[in-house]
Amino acid sequence: MRRWPLEAGVTARLAGDSKHPMAEFIQADRTRDTVFDVDAERLARVYAQAGLAAAGDVAAQETVVTDLERIAEEALKRNPKFAEVLASGLISEEEKVGILDRVFGGRVAPTTLTLLKVMGRHGRLGLVRDVARAARGLWLTRAGRIPVELETAYPLDPALEQEVLRSFAHVLGADPIVTARVNPELIAGFVIRVGDSVYDGSVRTQLEHTRHAMINRAVEAIQRRPEQFFSMNSKA
Repeated sequence: MRRWPLEAGVTARLAGDSKHPMAEFIQADRTRDTVFDVDAERLARVYAQAGLAAAGDVAAQETVVTDLERIAEEALKRNPKFAEVLASGLISEEEKVGILDRVFGGRVAPTTLTLLKVMGRHGRLGLVRDVARAARGLWLTRAGRIPVELETAYPLDPALEQEVLRSFAHVLGADPIVTARVNPELIAGFVIRVGDSVYDGSVRTQLEHTRHAMINRAVEAIQRRPEQFFSMNSKA
């Protein structure tokens, strides 16, 4: 297996190596600089994909994911001034890379540090939280574990929660990682989110659909026979 270089200055070499797992987002950011700026979520996913590919196996990928989440939570969220420094346009990209070396060198996996440096050189350190979130989702999928968000009007009892888990596992053909939360505004029923797919079985939504259907039927009736509608109103 070919081992990719991880030392400082890797960006310059990666840009010319189309086979390197990280070359994809180097090219993606160059496209942004010369053509247009893609949205943050999409770009974060590209960085996450390339970082995980460079890590290698699933276990090494999990290390990168954990590193990114710790950095996003412990280093950036809890230290907003540090986050401001990394996102500042007043500090050069190379200075930021030096800061990354001093702060995270030896504390995170080499692949994680390289990913941060590449993001730093392209002015994308403001996306660390987004990249961490995207990397977690990608890793779960590759590990056969699919994140599922379950929103219910009332808390689920343990027996019902286990039944839901078994049902998801059967339907998805994978091990679901369910995040459940209670939203009383649903009235009853539930909302399920799996990736970009949403199934809304809440009473609130059903009532909203009914209301829209009634309005649409009224509008259609007026459009079909406007003279009848206006004559009825003139008599009132």
